[in-house]
Amino acid sequence: MAATVTPSLVQQFASMKPADFAATIEPKWQVAQRLVKEIQGAVEKGHLTPLDGARTISAVAATLFGYDEFILREISPETLLASTPSRR
Repeated sequence: MAATVTPSLVQQFASMKPADFAATIEPKWQVAQRLVKEIQGAVEKGHLTPLDGARTISAVAATLFGYDEFILREISPETLLASTPSRR
């Protein structure tokens, strides 16, 4: 079976028409809502600590909505290093 190449989320949303945004984001949002409910239940039952629950929700959101593409790639490590004053 041939692999399907999906453009990055940044490319998808950058080239998207405004009218297509809701239809594109809604399936991901529905999955996120279901996962958050599962995580909340796990915290309530004591299977996860509240901190672990929050971390898991954060990781789910980052994965589904492309945190690394939207946020992390906006600021490269080189940019951070260049803006950090050296201490001598």
